[in-house]
Amino acid sequence: MGRGERRTALGPDPEKGALTVVREGPCDAAREGPCDAAQEGPCDAARDQARAGLYVHVPFCAARCSYCDFSTGTLSVAKLGRYLDALEREIARRAPPAAGLRFTSVFFGGGTPSAIGAAAFERIARVLAAAFDIAPGAEFTLEANPESVRPALLEAWSAAGVNRLSLGAQSFVPEELATLARIHAAGRPAAALALARAHGFRRLSLDLMFGFPGQTAASWDRTLEAALALAPEHFSAYCLIPEAGTPLGDAVLAGATALPAPEAQAEAYEVLTARLEAAGYGCYETSNFCRPGAEARHNLVYWLRRPYLGLGPSAHGFDGATRYGNHRALQRWAAALEAGAPPEAEVERASEESAAAEAMMLGLRLATGLRPADHPPALRAALERRYGAALAAAVAGGRLVTDGASFRIPRPLRFVADDVIAWIAAAAARARVDSRRACSVPSMPCPSPPSPAA
Repeated sequence: MGRGERRTALGPDPEKGALTVVREGPCDAAREGPCDAAQEGPCDAARDQARAGLYVHVPFCAARCSYCDFSTGTLSVAKLGRYLDALEREIARRAPPAAGLRFTSVFFGGGTPSAIGAAAFERIARVLAAAFDIAPGAEFTLEANPESVRPALLEAWSAAGVNRLSLGAQSFVPEELATLARIHAAGRPAAALALARAHGFRRLSLDLMFGFPGQTAASWDRTLEAALALAPEHFSAYCLIPEAGTPLGDAVLAGATALPAPEAQAEAYEVLTARLEAAGYGCYETSNFCRPGAEARHNLVYWLRRPYLGLGPSAHGFDGATRYGNHRALQRWAAALEAGAPPEAEVERASEESAAAEAMMLGLRLATGLRPADHPPALRAALERRYGAALAAAVAGGRLVTDGASFRIPRPLRFVADDVIAWIAAAAARARVDSRRACSVPSMPCPSPPSPAA
């Protein structure tokens, strides 16, 4: 299927209330209007198409990676059955409040969504299509591990409307795959991508990892060379954060093994950016790179602070005003739903302060930066009140650049984006404290009023 051809999408059958295959115009760059190959994204068309997201967490893996702290566990018939029943209960609870949303993206994450069989996946997709308003031509992403990509599953995914696959490769060096406890062989991602292409998938993404123990500049170059040879439309690349409670994280935190030096991690990111850019991939978010028009619409929903609905254990959602997070453990999440109780472990209504902080932090992770015009008028005003002076100070100090319409982190500082964002938050907090001091009652003694006897 070439650029500009029609592709499969998810949509409800109005007569059956079930899943059917809807043939719509292409959801890739051919429909999106101009996206300059030389300009870092996200492009305006991708921003416009990222309206509302639907996320499904699948909490199963064949084996847990040494760095993983996600909500996931081994798969069994009993666990899968309980998960599917509880997921249908949650869908029934969340569908009525979401009746006004048209979802422009669906994302199956995990865990490893490709670990469940075709029948289970088709059941979930059918219930989603019947319960929610999913836009024709919506981006429908499924995360998959390379070893689980098989013809029968690819056919089931395609028939259900999946039009984007995200494959977790992480490394192409056997010794590093062993360190990360990945169970696929170094050559398996190439075979998985070839199978996906043969089954009509034209929007493919690869996940890579850097900055973990044992990785060297030479091995990183080897991974990048192998990954670029596969020519996916999209890359996500993450620097390892050692998490307590994971085998690799505990080893790092205990000093039993060591991460590469910070300078080596920064150099790895710079090499990544340069190599991908030379191959035609623009950075559109700190850790994400794509060919023109191939931005992940679903992830843009998060970064642009637009509404999304999360289903499954540990899933999070946001309706524009309130955030929620489900119970992390499958058993606790399922038990709540079985008892007719809400599955949320936490619910928080956004304040002006939290909304502005989120918009600032999320926006600055985008390569095009924080664009106040992306947000409603009230939030734009809050951003100006709370962060206007700090953003201006960051520009003056070289931490940000601006074109008058947006504020963005310059490329040399992109690897330390979190530090830049923390500096802006601290500067804004200091400005608020100083402002309160300036408006407070002076601490000098107040003169005595005149004596009425005078």
